[in-house]
Amino acid sequence: MELLEGSGELLLACREEADGICILRCVSSGGTVVLPEQIRGLPVTSLGPYALSIREPRLEAVDIFWVRMTCGGPEPVHDAAAVSRAALPSTLRRLGDYAFYGCRGLRSLSLPDGTALGSEPFMNCSALDRLELTSRPGVRTSLRALLAECTGDVEVALRLPGGEEARLFFPGYAESLELLAAPHIFQTRIQGGGYAFRQCFQDGALRFDQYDGCLSRLLEAHDFSAACRVALRRLRWPVSLSAPAEERYRQVLSLHGELAAGLLLEERDGEGLAFLLSLHILSPAALTAACDRARQLGDAGALAPLLEAQRSTGGRGLDKSFDL
Repeated sequence: MELLEGSGELLLACREEADGICILRCVSSGGTVVLPEQIRGLPVTSLGPYALSIREPRLEAVDIFWVRMTCGGPEPVHDAAAVSRAALPSTLRRLGDYAFYGCRGLRSLSLPDGTALGSEPFMNCSALDRLELTSRPGVRTSLRALLAECTGDVEVALRLPGGEEARLFFPGYAESLELLAAPHIFQTRIQGGGYAFRQCFQDGALRFDQYDGCLSRLLEAHDFSAACRVALRRLRWPVSLSAPAEERYRQVLSLHGELAAGLLLEERDGEGLAFLLSLHILSPAALTAACDRARQLGDAGALAPLLEAQRSTGGRGLDKSFDL
């Protein structure tokens, strides 16, 4: 068995293919799985069917070899449910059928954009809500296919070829079949604004203008929490953001400032809160509510800039205490 130094304990069943190494099985008992970029000097280009899943794949090929990645710990015994984060190599090109099947604890996935997906690679990965993709010039995005695997709320970090970074929030949605008439005449019902956000692609590329146009659906449905999440990310990372869309997002945060600040406080997102305050759109009432919430959470780091913003706007500035 070959040994490689790694940040965790992994056992990898590998096979050489025409364009690089295919990892047929990854045995891991830890929460974070970081796969190597190279094995035997060749790029890791594919992850085989059921590679990290709760079900063990059939390994019948005679040319399989095993690699152990170790940081000095005990040899792992596979626990698919324990995997919470997976970082796939930038060389990856293909993700096999049901590769993460049954990884119920998987929440975060990073991989190169344009990776070809097999059949339902994230079946029964209901916790997956964070995607990090690094784009490659001239390669069609795989974001739409990935979002189709995730019907819940999803945070996306998209690193573009020019060095820009977009952060996007895709709200969740629910899809159900309603029986209209017998026999077997159904109508599909979709609830939630997330489905529309997942259709904002054209010729393999994300259309930011179409994404921004979906905001009205959230407002019509009174889903102000999701609208605030979308607005915060688009204003903070304004890739291809038009002036009219920027103004609409600012209006959302101005009208629902208490909710926006509360979301950031709950997430302990100090940088996000500082950005919101830099927009100077929170009303005195919203600032007062945010200060009260920071006290309830015992967050002194967030309370200090909130009090300063409250004083500068002429709000309830007499309360200068930081009691938590």
